[in-house]
Amino acid sequence: MTSFRFHSFCVCVIGIIWGIISASQMILFDGIYSIISLFMSLIALIASQYVRKEDTKRFPFGKASIEPMVVIIQAIVISVLCIAAVSSSIMALASGGRDVALGSALLYGIFSLVVCFVIQQVMRRNRHHSEFIKAESAQWLMDTLLSLAVVVGFISAIFLQNTSLSWFVPYIDPIMVLLAGVYFMTVPISLIRRNGRELLHMSSDARTDQQVKNVVTELEAMYGIKESHIRSSKVGRTLYIDFHFLLDDQSKITCVDDIDQFREQLYDRLSNVKQSKWMNVNFTKQKKWAL
Repeated sequence: MTSFRFHSFCVCVIGIIWGIISASQMILFDGIYSIISLFMSLIALIASQYVRKEDTKRFPFGKASIEPMVVIIQAIVISVLCIAAVSSSIMALASGGRDVALGSALLYGIFSLVVCFVIQQVMRRNRHHSEFIKAESAQWLMDTLLSLAVVVGFISAIFLQNTSLSWFVPYIDPIMVLLAGVYFMTVPISLIRRNGRELLHMSSDARTDQQVKNVVTELEAMYGIKESHIRSSKVGRTLYIDFHFLLDDQSKITCVDDIDQFREQLYDRLSNVKQSKWMNVNFTKQKKWAL
């Protein structure tokens, strides 16, 4: 993985240098975006290793909140870059566009497209369900699309050079940056919204909730449980679930052994839920303690 990131860093540096030489703001934006993404990925890696280290004394409920917090920081940094790129492109458009070495720019676009696509595919197929990996994969997907835009844009510019629309060629580079910056803002916004929900301990997604409810319904029927109340929240790779089961005289749970058996079955049946689970299972005969 270290070697993989070193090669990614080399690609980023090549992009920045190539953007300066070819006078293309689009290529420069691509290179700067890539190197910032790589830097943020290294921060995410450090945070991920820290999250895995147990420290129950200082973090009695785990370190799951660190993961969405770091992803939000990543998204904010990317948002700032996109805003800066959009502002720069607007100023370039207002000043008459920008002359770019089209052949050189197109060559870089093809090179970057291939490299970014390969990296994104490696990230997407990662077997871990970490938000860090998902965020990094999203970043490289954005970079792949950015490189594709470079290729399409500069091919169009080359075709327009010897036509009556040649006056439009200097505007193509800043227009691509403007469109890319505006479009790519949607990804960090989505990351901020999703991970912000986790930091606020809002309810987990509907699919996970339904999986949990299906298991609970089956066990309620088996044990004659009158009623249940479930609260769940996903934070990072951990799903926090708080169960409150309301018992009555017809319930088949009558002693601690029954309670432990019920907990064991509940945990086993939730094995299809992919996140790590932090479960709190409570039993009461008074509804006020279940609400």
